[in-house]
Amino acid sequence: MENNELLSQVLAAMQEQTAMMTKMMQEQVDLLREEIAASETRINLKIENEISRKIESLFDGYKLTHEKQWELERQAGHLQSQIEDLQARVATLESKIA
Repeated sequence: MENNELLSQVLAAMQEQTAMMTKMMQEQVDLLREEIAASETRINLKIENEISRKIESLFDGYKLTHEKQWELERQAGHLQSQIEDLQARVATLESKIA
């Protein structure tokens, strides 16, 4: 009986230690979850406040550049037609002079 009592005491001590270790590990897991959640929140805020704004600014710049390029192409086309018209007039005048 003495051995059984001793084994029972050892088993009870081991169960108590296991319970304490499980509790400590669960506390560590909970702390890690909180840290991960805080990090996730910081990352989301950074994306929303900094990166999203920069992407919007880049898009606005791209749009402005595209619009300016279109306007310059339109003006270049208009100038090209004026040059062609003037060349035709000059050719006509040269043919009258010659």
